[in-house]
Amino acid sequence: MNVHSRPAKRQIRGKSTASVPAQVAAPSPIAPDCSGQDFYAMDAGLRQLLALYLPSAQRARLEPYFARLGVLAGGRLDELARAADRNGPLLHPRDRFGRDEDWIEYHPSYREMEAIAFGEFQFHAMSHRAGTLGLDLPVPPVAKYACQYLFVQGEFGIMCPISVTDTSIYLIRKYASPELKRYLLPRMLSADPAVQWKGTQFMTEQAGGSDIGQVETVARHQGGAWRLYGEKWFCSHADADVALMLARPEGAPAGTQGLALFALPRRLEDGSRNSYRIVRLKDKLGTRCMASGEIKLEGAVAYPVGRLDQGLKQMMDQ
Repeated sequence: MNVHSRPAKRQIRGKSTASVPAQVAAPSPIAPDCSGQDFYAMDAGLRQLLALYLPSAQRARLEPYFARLGVLAGGRLDELARAADRNGPLLHPRDRFGRDEDWIEYHPSYREMEAIAFGEFQFHAMSHRAGTLGLDLPVPPVAKYACQYLFVQGEFGIMCPISVTDTSIYLIRKYASPELKRYLLPRMLSADPAVQWKGTQFMTEQAGGSDIGQVETVARHQGGAWRLYGEKWFCSHADADVALMLARPEGAPAGTQGLALFALPRRLEDGSRNSYRIVRLKDKLGTRCMASGEIKLEGAVAYPVGRLDQGLKQMMDQ
């Protein structure tokens, strides 16, 4: 017998009455379903803030982009996010010939979200150059974060690669040598997927956790180049084209004052792979569409960013 159909006894003034059918309430949803809604049109608070903080002419020019993101967040991005979370990234340690060509396979839904974020809207370059969203100047921070606020209501996982590419560009522009800027920035600022390099930041190690001063990755200057040895334990956007990370040059003091900031390219200038491996991917509770993994550095070529004795201070800008 279904338990929900059993009679229930009702107590009135201490006496048992005849059994009466129990009333079973339908379960309430945790939250209303927002699929298909326009997240910009329904957000009066956001529109009021943009009217307050953006000049009217600028806001009018950007309004079509806000409106498109509002529709995307409740529609196509929502669909893509659901598919990408059901079909997470897969690590392939070797190619089909057995060579160590570790690469990460993404579902087409994730690739389509990348095309929207890095191609159509160019979130990563908005703050750094003209030409995004039809503007002849970099997008103001208020407008950039309004766009990101709308985007992440559809999907948050891919915002990590967007943000670390954006902030890596910022660090390289601020601290890198002119030669390193010329090498990295044209690629990182591009919206062309055939040219574009996406960025990331690798900090966490098993030995240190949140105590960055315990970083064990070593930087050795060998044959005219810096090479990194060690392991990074939690690397979000594990297969980024260039990663900013902290390492301790040989002979540097212990603690945070001995750390230097380096830029680690996934591939070298001749197109060959750099000397590090993605050991495995993390099984995460959230942001599952985006690959986080463990990295083993085996003499990987890296480029110093800024002063060798100011690595942590410089990285904290990110």
